[in-house]
Amino acid sequence: MIGIAAVFGAISIFAADFWVKSQARAQPEVKVVAAPQQPKIEFKTIVVAQAPLRYGMELARPQLAEIPWPQDSVPQGAFPTIDKLLADGNRVVLSPIEVNEPVLLTKLSGPNGRATLSNMLSAGMRAVTVRTDEIAGVGGFITPGDRVDVVLTRDAGDIQEVSKNAQGAAGSTVTSEIVVSDAKVLSVGQGADERKTEPQVANSVTLEVTNEGAQKVALARTVGTLSLSLRSAADATASNSGLTTISSFGGSVAADAQASAASLVNAVTKESDEPKFKTVIVTRGEKVEEYKVPSREPPQELQQ
Repeated sequence: MIGIAAVFGAISIFAADFWVKSQARAQPEVKVVAAPQQPKIEFKTIVVAQAPLRYGMELARPQLAEIPWPQDSVPQGAFPTIDKLLADGNRVVLSPIEVNEPVLLTKLSGPNGRATLSNMLSAGMRAVTVRTDEIAGVGGFITPGDRVDVVLTRDAGDIQEVSKNAQGAAGSTVTSEIVVSDAKVLSVGQGADERKTEPQVANSVTLEVTNEGAQKVALARTVGTLSLSLRSAADATASNSGLTTISSFGGSVAADAQASAASLVNAVTKESDEPKFKTVIVTRGEKVEEYKVPSREPPQELQQ
């Protein structure tokens, strides 16, 4: 029995050792993979504002700073150094710049330039001014940078189509039409800070228009009243420039008035055609009787 136990013990030890070694050989080898290197970002310096810069301010070194900026995302028109920015002469701010905002060439005047409105105009565009008040200026909510339509209101009785449609009704020849559509607001009054958001009632608004638009506005001033219509910031569609008359609100005013008068005459005539009666009381002793007899008097409406 002892011999048999020794033989089985040796076999068990051999089998266990064989199984352990086979499991060790079966485990996959672990390979160490080096982590990918982060892309190397190269930086350059650009000039930013160190203090709020407003329209008409002359740039000075204490207002500017140089900060590192990724080379691949440098804004177009940025200056690498303050020395290069001021190398040709002093520059004037044309558009407001906030703190840490890059100072771009499009927001500055030329070397030794001035804060003139002509520097803010796009190539080929013109600046025109429209007289406004609290009503024509949309309650003062128009600010530089907004888009507006210029609306002309006038008496167009000399236009055959309008005169025919109006049929002589009082006030029905007054029309409105859009003279210039989607014009950019350059300044409100004498201000040019486009960061202002509070209402500002001014007596004039300066717009950026084409050469043809400038001629239309100049002509429209002499024939009627101009007002502004504020456009949505997301609206880029062209506005309808057709004429709008009072008859557009539901038919000709004169026709409506004639129809109302005809209805009144028909009602009076119908009422006059109906016979009028009077009550006559006849007493016979103690018996009282009432009779309805036709009246020979004309109706009161026809007497008037």
